[in-house]
Amino acid sequence: QMQDSKPQQQQKAILLDLFRTRNIATITIMSLLLWFFTSVGYFGLSLSTPNWHGNAYINCFLSAVIEVPAYVIAWLLLRSLPRRYSLSGTLFLGGGVVLFVQLVPADFNMLSVGLVMVGKFGITAAFSMLYVYNVELYPTLVRNMAVGATSTASRLGSIIAPYFVYLGETSCISC
Repeated sequence: QMQDSKPQQQQKAILLDLFRTRNIATITIMSLLLWFFTSVGYFGLSLSTPNWHGNAYINCFLSAVIEVPAYVIAWLLLRSLPRRYSLSGTLFLGGGVVLFVQLVPADFNMLSVGLVMVGKFGITAAFSMLYVYNVELYPTLVRNMAVGATSTASRLGSIIAPYFVYLGETSCISC
């Protein structure tokens, strides 16, 4: 019972394989959107730091410091909870708190900066978890291609993020 001594031919994958079946196509579309919007949120919050109330230098320092515990908590969550719950929890924390900031009156500067920091914490933790979560969703044959496609969607989100920051600075001239 001798086996062939020739190595087996490796299968080639193309970009369309990410959309070949309904299941993989759904995962791909959702991953592309998730990476895009998480990147817009992360870079939008990072780039809008000088626009927050208070000292721009302190806000920038706080924005950088909040990322360290976000990465540590993300690591701990990935080790202890299922990926889906960890990622969705941090996304809901980041997005919900940032939406809630709009309801805070302008007089409460420290509260609004604190809420933005909690939002940045959630978005940063979710952004770091996306790498691990995304790799585990795809079969080995298309995994590298899927990571490349979702990373491209993320970079498109980071390109568009400054325009969202500028939306907050514009005012209606004819109003």
